[in-house]
Amino acid sequence: MNLRIGPYPLTLRELNGAFGDLGVLIPLEAALIAINGLNPTTTLLGVGLIYILAGWYFRLPMPAQPLKALAALAIALQSPPPVIAAAALLMAAILVFLTATRAISLLEKVVPSPVIRGVQLGLGLLLLKSAYQMIFDKPFLLSGQQIHLDFGGFTVPAGVVLGVGGVALLLLLVRVRSIPAALVVVALGIAVGLSVEHAGTWTLGPAPFTPDFPSAGDFWPALVLLVIPQVPLTLANSVIATADAAKAYFGDQAKRATPTRIALSIAVGNLWAGLTGGLPNCHGCGGLTAHYRLGARTPLATTFLGLLLIGVALLFGRSAVEVRSLLPAAALGVLLFYVGVQHLFLGLNVRSATELGLAVLAAAAAMASGGNLAIGALAGLALYWAARWLARTLRWPSPSVPTGQPALRRLVSALERLVPSV
Repeated sequence: MNLRIGPYPLTLRELNGAFGDLGVLIPLEAALIAINGLNPTTTLLGVGLIYILAGWYFRLPMPAQPLKALAALAIALQSPPPVIAAAALLMAAILVFLTATRAISLLEKVVPSPVIRGVQLGLGLLLLKSAYQMIFDKPFLLSGQQIHLDFGGFTVPAGVVLGVGGVALLLLLVRVRSIPAALVVVALGIAVGLSVEHAGTWTLGPAPFTPDFPSAGDFWPALVLLVIPQVPLTLANSVIATADAAKAYFGDQAKRATPTRIALSIAVGNLWAGLTGGLPNCHGCGGLTAHYRLGARTPLATTFLGLLLIGVALLFGRSAVEVRSLLPAAALGVLLFYVGVQHLFLGLNVRSATELGLAVLAAAAAMASGGNLAIGALAGLALYWAARWLARTLRWPSPSVPTGQPALRRLVSALERLVPSV
């Protein structure tokens, strides 16, 4: 495929990389529609526009993801749409304030690389945990339908068969650059879903948009219940760690992806969500890894996905629940597994055994706190500066030799050969 759009070639790798982050987006977006009553059209329409605009602004396959902590809490608390809209507007205001006061730049200076690697390592573990749940614990279809297969009297959940087989297929196909592995897995999942549950009658067209702006009374519960738990996670993972990952993956090509600009971009996305009742969103380190490791190198990948999401929003907004119910959870789990492993590789990209130890401790703190990456970042930050203060007080020499790095690098290289990127 030799088609070029502007300065970028449109390749199968780009199309494959476009689908890398669906395992995070689709389940949370579907739950917020079904449980909280968010508008099906404005949710995906906003994400699609952000994918396109952010991609061309940063000149990277910049992801657009739900605000995960906020979304999970909103689902658990069954927060109504006006409270979620208020939370999105508060997130936008806080990020604008932090950039205007240069607090974002200060955070970038005081958060060292090992702590960022710890956040990335913790996120990889969380993605692997989510992949396991999608394959082994969730119902077969997002609609809640569970299916078992009988192998000579031995019953196995269909999701396990599809998940394990999908992982094996993905690991096989990523070695063949002419085949879009992620697209094949998603298409296979949809085909299996259609074979199990017929599409029925769908009503085409966008969902009706009836503005439901938050009232003054919606902002307090939004702040206390949804925003305060989300802000540290956004700063650690969506801003600082995403800027770091962009530099690691794209080098000088990522010069626009500074923490300040990423924070302002997230603020714009949440302004849309607050005004339209859409999906509170962010950019994310995991999403960037997902797109990059599956082949995306230019904004063409995210433009393709953005246009696809906009098309789904406008054509199937009225049938949002029915459309999403056809996708097996295990197919999304396959994508999450691959991205989680690749994210572990990024988190292990350290320069010494000391940095590795700090990164592992930060990741462990995040996992011990129930997956709160912000707590992991704070724990890592406290350990780092406490160790620096103790070393200066006791006049310990700074370690000049990167201890243990060659062995670690050989181990990571061996694992990368087993689970290669596209």
